Amino acid sequence: MSKIPELSLFFFSADATERQNNKYEMLLETAKFADAHGFTSVWTPERHFQRFGGLYGSPSVTGAALAVTTKRISIRAGSVVLPLQNPLRVAEEWAMIDNLSNGRVAISFAPGWHVNDFVLSPDTYQHRHDDMYEKIAIIQKLWRGEKLVLPNGAGTEIEVGILPLPIQKKLPIWVTGKSDDMFFTAGKLGFNVLTANFALKNDLNEFVRRSQIYRESIEMHHGRRGHITMMLHTFVAESAEAIERLAKPALAEYINVNIGMQQDHDAGGKEERGFTHLNDREREILIRTQVNKDIRGQLSFIGTFDHCARQAERLRENGVDEIACLIDFGIDLDEIMSSLGRMSLLLETDQVVATPAAAEYHG
Repeated sequence: MSKIPELSLFFFSADATERQNNKYEMLLETAKFADAHGFTSVWTPERHFQRFGGLYGSPSVTGAALAVTTKRISIRAGSVVLPLQNPLRVAEEWAMIDNLSNGRVAISFAPGWHVNDFVLSPDTYQHRHDDMYEKIAIIQKLWRGEKLVLPNGAGTEIEVGILPLPIQKKLPIWVTGKSDDMFFTAGKLGFNVLTANFALKNDLNEFVRRSQIYRESIEMHHGRRGHITMMLHTFVAESAEAIERLAKPALAEYINVNIGMQQDHDAGGKEERGFTHLNDREREILIRTQVNKDIRGQLSFIGTFDHCARQAERLRENGVDEIACLIDFGIDLDEIMSSLGRMSLLLETDQVVATPAAAEYHG
């Protein structure tokens, strides 16, 4: 068995206004590198109407671009917020991308959470989890070539399916989330899982507990182990000094923008979770605390080569099958490409190798 998890790229830019030109240069250039150096996949999200992630309104659009600029790597949505969508349209678009990529697509479906996203589908917000699972079943049916009976514009019921038919006979499916119920249901339905370190409060024991729920569920219902992908902010630095100089300030601004998104959710949903009335000092403390968790936490993937090599092995030993490396949190492209070069050494050796020039980072 491999000593480290599979490595993939994950995108969720903090600020759609941060560059005037070439906003998607990092996505395209790093995807080409990943395609040529043994990475497993590229994940792009769905995020609406916010600075946080605002480059990524449609994973099908970014997926189509990646389909024609890569040759080998899996092209994945992380995630399609399915309660916002017509499942017929989702199946149709991703079948097209499956053809453009010669059978390389996969989708993680999410129920969504940000109340303002649901201006696209206000009626599905309250029952978004049930809506997601119902629509996944419809997409699976369409993917198999079956048809739906739906009313057309004149009110006449007709049979409708998707064209072109996809290359893959079965759509690889992940479910995005963090709850015990999500881990259990994903296993019961035979899906993979996409989760994140911040969703688990950077607590390795909490991840192990929830992954056990998933493993037992999928083993019971499908007789197999399943697959868990964990999204981690990732930067493999040349030195401890580079983490202080590059990663820490980038993370601080990234988290600052994220807090703004949380505040918008609370205000839009008339919900108070402690974000709306943060004063400047409270905000600063929250940012500093989260930066420390992202760098020093049990589920961190920011550090020197030695640290990340050991961490990759530790995560594999504890049940992480794939690390989805979130790389676009504010560090510039040249530094990210250097980080990817170091990461590729992990894939080439697939063993813990200590480099003399790299020192363990303790913050």
